[in-house]
Amino acid sequence: MAGAEKKEGALFKMKKNIAGKAATSSLGKAVMKKVLDDNTNKLMKALKKLIEKKFDKKKAEEIQNNIIKILLKAQFQIEKKTVTPEVFLPANRPLRQSFALLCKLNQPDDRSTEQRKEDFARIETNFREVGRIGETNLGPHLTQKNKDKLSYTVEFLGSATFLQSVWDDAAYREPRDNLCQVLAIYT
Repeated sequence: MAGAEKKEGALFKMKKNIAGKAATSSLGKAVMKKVLDDNTNKLMKALKKLIEKKFDKKKAEEIQNNIIKILLKAQFQIEKKTVTPEVFLPANRPLRQSFALLCKLNQPDDRSTEQRKEDFARIETNFREVGRIGETNLGPHLTQKNKDKLSYTVEFLGSATFLQSVWDDAAYREPRDNLCQVLAIYT
């Protein structure tokens, strides 16, 4: 029995490795677009455009690839029944709160610079909580390299410095509006 379990474990590892590499290839991205729902694809596209405008195409691709790999690894663990989808539900609230706050911050208002700074700090805290939930539930099933990718990606996306620099600069209005249009679906 131990030999069969070892073989199954090795096959699962190989499947994960191949799928992880394939998911970030151009063909893999096309397949992922078909697998993910329409709103998630719109969110990924809007996020990628915003990051590309702020940084460059390479950074946008890196973050997109990390998100795809993390989602894929979560899906594999759900299929393997080592985690259930319900373990990720606690991340829903802080994520949706952050999305709602980002959309609110995108609207003109009379909030002071200090109030806006506090809101961006709250978003950063929420993203840390999302990362903690992901790390707690996926961490035991990830290599250190993938744990680092998860941590880096969540920290990058939730960075108050990054978000405030984009939200407070009129040059990012169009990609920010596009992103908020998609984020509003999730709030």
